[in-house]
Amino acid sequence: MNTKLSRCLRPAVAALAITVAGCAGEYDGQAGGGGEGPAPGGGSYSSPQDFYAKRIEPRLAFCRTCHVPGGVADVDDGRLLMLGPEPGNDYALLRASWEALGGNNPVSRILLMPSHQDEKSHSGGYPWPAGSAAYKDMAVMLDCFEDPAGCLDGAGGGPVTEDAPLLGSKRAQHVWARYCEGKDDSALLPRDPRTLVQPGTIATDLAVFYNAYWQDCHAHMPEAERQAQTCGEYRARRDRGLAFLIDELPVGATSAEDYNNTWQKWGLPGRPDNFDQLYTLRYGLNHAPFDNPYPLPGEDPVSTDGGSGQLPLGLRQLKDDNGQWTGEIGTSACFQCHGGQIGEPAQGENLIGLDNLGLGNNNYDVVISGQDASPFAGTYFSTLLPPLSVDSLFNIGIKQRGQNNAVGAFEFLVTVLDLDSLGLNPNPLKTIVGVTGVVDVAHPLAHTQDTPPWWNMGSRPRKFFDAGVSNDSTRIIMAAGPGEFEELVSASGDLYRNRIEQYDQDLEAFFLSLRSPEWPGEIDTALAEQGAVLFHTKDLWAEEANAGAPAPLGGNGSCASCHGAYSPRYVEDPAYLQTPELEGVAGHISPLDVIGTDAARSDMLTPTLRERWDTTFWGYNDGAEGYVAPGDKDPLTELLDDMYPLELRPMGVCGWEKGVIGYQAPPLYGVWATAPYFHNGSVPTLEQVLDSSQRPAIWQRQLQEDQGIKGFDQRFAQAFDAEAIGWKHTALACTDIPGSAVANCNPVDDEGPSLVQMTQNFLNGLVSWTGIVNIPDPLPGAVDKRLVYDTRILGNGNGGHTFSDVLTDAERRAIIEYLKTL
Repeated sequence: MNTKLSRCLRPAVAALAITVAGCAGEYDGQAGGGGEGPAPGGGSYSSPQDFYAKRIEPRLAFCRTCHVPGGVADVDDGRLLMLGPEPGNDYALLRASWEALGGNNPVSRILLMPSHQDEKSHSGGYPWPAGSAAYKDMAVMLDCFEDPAGCLDGAGGGPVTEDAPLLGSKRAQHVWARYCEGKDDSALLPRDPRTLVQPGTIATDLAVFYNAYWQDCHAHMPEAERQAQTCGEYRARRDRGLAFLIDELPVGATSAEDYNNTWQKWGLPGRPDNFDQLYTLRYGLNHAPFDNPYPLPGEDPVSTDGGSGQLPLGLRQLKDDNGQWTGEIGTSACFQCHGGQIGEPAQGENLIGLDNLGLGNNNYDVVISGQDASPFAGTYFSTLLPPLSVDSLFNIGIKQRGQNNAVGAFEFLVTVLDLDSLGLNPNPLKTIVGVTGVVDVAHPLAHTQDTPPWWNMGSRPRKFFDAGVSNDSTRIIMAAGPGEFEELVSASGDLYRNRIEQYDQDLEAFFLSLRSPEWPGEIDTALAEQGAVLFHTKDLWAEEANAGAPAPLGGNGSCASCHGAYSPRYVEDPAYLQTPELEGVAGHISPLDVIGTDAARSDMLTPTLRERWDTTFWGYNDGAEGYVAPGDKDPLTELLDDMYPLELRPMGVCGWEKGVIGYQAPPLYGVWATAPYFHNGSVPTLEQVLDSSQRPAIWQRQLQEDQGIKGFDQRFAQAFDAEAIGWKHTALACTDIPGSAVANCNPVDDEGPSLVQMTQNFLNGLVSWTGIVNIPDPLPGAVDKRLVYDTRILGNGNGGHTFSDVLTDAERRAIIEYLKTL
């Protein structure tokens, strides 16, 4: 081998095993490969320029992503290697950079930086690990710069393969949905990639780190209850799931006549012509992406095919046994939380369609819905007394529009219903009394959250913000779909259990068919490509500002290490994923001290509830040792055994996460559409997620008002910030909040919680169920504080994720541009 080449080939450091980041890779263990066919290459070269053209220029295409004027590497250190926008002059530019860096001294930084041997971290990862073909070729090239004589002896060999593209997205669609397009019903399904994320199966030493593990919840269930095996089974379940959501989920709530007269609670003189639009503006139930008729006053639902009005998502006119419209309006609880909207359909801005169904509804107004359902609706007393609606009861502690308390609702169900049969068996001690006695009476049950979208269900092995349970735990999907009230609350629980088993996997199959919505604007491709590199390769903890910050439990320190790999370039790199099947799958739980976001949602899941869950119907205790089916158990035992010590209860196969207490990084498909951000919706824009210094403590989304009815403005053109990505908003002082100064401001600390907030926060953290009671603000107009986000309220904190503050403005813009493409 050429002696100069030998001199340059230093051994790779140990970390290279997991940091081959900037290149594509073949799953044969060879770094630097591609997958789209060979580029020019070979082993015979007439000159250094010929060698450059055949073996170096193809490799510099990756460098050109960032190391060009105006690129993210156009900074002091990055300018030491600058290329042209086009490759024509790069030979001269590469040589000039080599000379400016001191030549081979003894090894040029042109080699050291991208091979993880330099003292500084390379934001573009490590595409040329020492010993790789790319490293050897560049070493030869630099030797030729130093002394052309004999520098090409023995150089080259093997084709230079093209890198996979940096941009590309499956848009969250599960492999079954994509595979089964055009396939016969008998086609066998490929394996579910989520099932690979299990201890002992998933690699933990790669750039993308997994510690949120899949569990097979149906291991003891009959074959018919397990995952689908063929495309026909999957499609049948998918279609039944959609049919359930549209026509089986709704339960009777009101008549069309009463619905048409809802305006009487709004203080208007008559039914407005734009009643449907005003209903959405007031209550936050959004446009339905399917025909959803109801009869207007004077219309017969049968003769008018349901009527000429259009109900919002979350309401549905019921049909009789003969399929005829009845004029009775039912509610669909799932869509109160998962019926989000972006854009104003009346203006042609329908950005969320049926194939994107399930966007978190950051618009639903629990407070005003509860008040209008009160017997005192329309009077001053409706703002002072606790709301009496079922929706409000299942959203404990909600104070702001767009939030929900699904976990509090579930704790309520666990408290009221039997752990095994789901029959009526109220006992408030279930979630606070452990083996050692009362241990969990103080937990923030009133905490609220921002709902994630359904389309990402197929890209995460566990569900819920804390990675609580395996995504194979399909029963919990049906917790909010019990049907009529008597089906939810009965002595035996049979109707509720049977309804869950009938539809849970159908719903899952429909969710797996969904896609993330496409960004509706233009994409700056060059900038997005730079963002793709940074997202997957930049080690945030290598920056000096994060030197003392708690580090993640694994991965390469990039965004991808927690949120998963999406770019084809890195999906096909074996240093990132164990198999390309894991494209877009995110399963990384960050401990609270690493992520730093508000802990109340995590604290809400008490140790007692986490442990007892494993022995319940929801934890799939069917078939476990000692299990007795509810129908075979005597009533007294059924009444008492909820409080048995854990060792006396059958242990299910799908437990609640207990190992890492924190938050699971979500998949980022369609993230542009999911503002506001964090698990509690405390951050209005993606830009503020990546730069904590910009986050307002008190803020209000842009409002829309019509005839005295006000709500969040959801028009994309007017209310969405297409640069920062999120909702336009105004930062407020406490004095700007509607209501009394005592309720809103602290007399000695302008930025601290008010005396009322301190009292409510203290009570909610001291005795969990105090969240049911709200301290009212008696001043007229105070109800409008529900339209203000206040981070001083327990659970509403906007701290955390500060490790991304190290990004430069250019890097932040690039990553945001890339996220638009997912």
